[in-house]
Amino acid sequence: MERFMIRSAVQSERGFSLVELLVVIVVIGILAGAAMQSMDVAIKDARQIKTERELEMLAKAIVGDPSVTNGTARSDFGYVGDIGAFPSNLQALYQNPGGYSTWDGPYVPPEFSQDSTGFKTDEWGTLYSYSGGLTISSTGSGATISKKIADATGDYLLNTINGTIKDAANDPPGASYADSVNVVITIPNGAGSTTSKTYSPDAAGTFTLDSIPVGTHLLRLIYTPEVDTLTRYLTVLPRHKNQPSYRFASAHFGGGGGGSCSGNVTLRPSGAGSLSNLTTDGCGSNWQCVDETSSDDDATRVKRGSNSYLTDVYALENPADTSCPVTSVTVYCRARKHHTLGAVKPTVYVSGTEYNGSEQSVTTSYADYHQEWTTNPATSLAWTWQEVINLEAGLALKGQNAGKPGYCTQVWVVVAYSD
Repeated sequence: MERFMIRSAVQSERGFSLVELLVVIVVIGILAGAAMQSMDVAIKDARQIKTERELEMLAKAIVGDPSVTNGTARSDFGYVGDIGAFPSNLQALYQNPGGYSTWDGPYVPPEFSQDSTGFKTDEWGTLYSYSGGLTISSTGSGATISKKIADATGDYLLNTINGTIKDAANDPPGASYADSVNVVITIPNGAGSTTSKTYSPDAAGTFTLDSIPVGTHLLRLIYTPEVDTLTRYLTVLPRHKNQPSYRFASAHFGGGGGGSCSGNVTLRPSGAGSLSNLTTDGCGSNWQCVDETSSDDDATRVKRGSNSYLTDVYALENPADTSCPVTSVTVYCRARKHHTLGAVKPTVYVSGTEYNGSEQSVTTSYADYHQEWTTNPATSLAWTWQEVINLEAGLALKGQNAGKPGYCTQVWVVVAYSD
């Protein structure tokens, strides 16, 4: 009996047989293989999702993000909006392709702008395929993942805008005055600079602008006999359908183009005003930085090296003609930003109170910005000539920081009058 118990104990301590071990190893291998396969699929899916997001980011860098607005107007048109052409390669989104003055990149997000090559490769380390067309592709997964940027290049480069121009009395120019009106739009020329295209309206005041790229473009409508210039910014969308309409401040066309008591007078800074908070650059007094008849751009200017507003207002020349009722006072300022942030608010200073116009974002090139007051903001009544004589005007200005200021080089006031 004792021998039997000893033999049973020895047999129970033998462990697994070789066959049993092999079975266990095979099962573990199958499970590990399945887990690895699932992991490979998960990694591939994650890489594909991230690559698709990068393709979307690159497409927005090229043609802009429709969800980015300034007020109600779209403000982001990417590389195409600044240059007027599609980039020849993805590197142009990160680095100026050749001294382009209208290039305002990098257009890729900050997390990519620190890496000069990473944004050009997919999650498998393979270069994206793009050479100036309408599609960006990734082939690193073994299959092709594509992002369509646009249906046609013409949607972004060859838009047509139909608009109208009339005078303050809502009269069209007619056959007599149509050739006295110029409609001038400044657009990027596709090679890193700008070009201006000039059109004339028909007798009904209708004009057509053709081959216009997307973006926000400077538009000037000029009544040449009196050099009356209406300055606006026109936002052009892909497949543009909006039909803008404009009016001059004076009644140039009706009743023979306006009587003797209709016109405007331009007043420029003539001395220091009640507020001199901006920093001078290239000039002695603040008002002397902005009083020139023809803009000297960066030669003399005032600046603001912070992303908060400070205000300058200036004493103005006295008007030469005070015989007709004043219909409006419009303050103009010519300004730009150094980098990505900068804005102006044209300003009037009446009876010791500062009245700011609406905030207007500025570009990196000098352009004209304005605000019109059809009544005196202090009284809500029509302006009088005595109020114009006492008026001080200027601007509130902000930039980005001390190294990237906002600049203003010229200020003037246009007083419109009519019976």
